[in-house]
Amino acid sequence: MTRPPRDTCRLIAEAALAAVNHGLYREAESIRAALPWLVGDSGVRRILEASLLVGLGQPEAAMALLEGDASAEAAVLRRLVHGEAMPDMPRV
Repeated sequence: MTRPPRDTCRLIAEAALAAVNHGLYREAESIRAALPWLVGDSGVRRILEASLLVGLGQPEAAMALLEGDASAEAAVLRRLVHGEAMPDMPRV
């Protein structure tokens, strides 16, 4: 299968995040299943998939996916899941 143009892939990934945010879980899951064909960079794909899993109510699966990922993006997702404040940011 040939990967769609980069801009199209980006738009589909953004649609997945919007879908999960608006409760369109089946649609978000469908796009999540297609991520290997849409996102070539495994690190970016992992962060995107973990974000979707958090929104889909699967934080444990998201944390398992991020295990061993030392990126700043993974750290933010871990803090989000664990309810921790970001450094230098007041709690509201």
